[in-house]
Amino acid sequence: MRIRARGRLALLVLLLSSPAALGAPPRDDWFSADKRNHFLISMGLAGVGYGAGAALSEERPVRWLTGAGLSLGVGLGKELHDRSQGRLFSVKDLAWDAAGAAVGLGLAWLIDSLLSERAPRAVQQRRGGADGGWKPGPCPPRTQGTSEAVTLLLCVAR
Repeated sequence: MRIRARGRLALLVLLLSSPAALGAPPRDDWFSADKRNHFLISMGLAGVGYGAGAALSEERPVRWLTGAGLSLGVGLGKELHDRSQGRLFSVKDLAWDAAGAAVGLGLAWLIDSLLSERAPRAVQQRRGGADGGWKPGPCPPRTQGTSEAVTLLLCVAR
C-alpha cells in the first residue's frame, strides 16, 4: 500500500514540476538545427573516444566503451547543465546524442576494422633488410571488393 502512495506522490511531483505545468512548454521539435548539432557532435565525440580507447587498449570493447562513455557523458552533462540553468532538459536531445554516438562508433569500428585487417599484410611487405629495419615499398594491390578510394586511404595511412 505504501508503494502505491509513493508512486502516486512521485507522479504528482513529476507532473507539477514539468514545464507544461509551469506555463507554456518550450518548443522542442524532433527535427531542428539543435538536434542536428547534437547528432554531429556526439558522432564526432564517439569517434574521438574510440580512438582514445585504441590508444589505451587493444581490446575492442574498451574502445567501444570509451567512445560511448565520452559521447553520451558529454550529452548528458550538457542536458544537466541546461536543467541547472532553468532551461529544458530535453530527452529528444539525448535521443539524438545516442543516435550520433551509435553512428560515430560504427564508423570508428569500420575504419578500425579496415586498418587492422590491412596492417599485418602491410607489415610483412614493408619489413625487410638484414638489420630488420623498414624498407619503403609499394602499396599492396587492391583486393577484390575494395574500392580504389579505400585502398588509397589505407596506403596513405601507413
